[in-house]
Amino acid sequence: MAVEHIEILVEEPSAEAALALLLPKLVPSMSFTVHAHQGKTDLLQKLPSKLRAYRKGPLDSHRVVVVIDRDLEDCLNLKKQLERFSPDS
Repeated sequence: MAVEHIEILVEEPSAEAALALLLPKLVPSMSFTVHAHQGKTDLLQKLPSKLRAYRKGPLDSHRVVVVIDRDLEDCLNLKKQLERFSPDS
């Protein structure tokens, strides 16, 4: 099934604003919603419950994208942390 809608979780309102401007130009035929959080800590704390809620959604045509800054964190450690939330792990 083709992807029709993307839910995007970002760390802060500035990323939300940037994506709101860029995405209609990059993927004009796809709908999206960007959800800003109050920083990386807030996003990571809420991520497990949000992903559980998205898994209960009825549509296979929706996708969830998590956009997170590496900052000074080791990228491999950050990837491992995010993979803990994966339904396949």
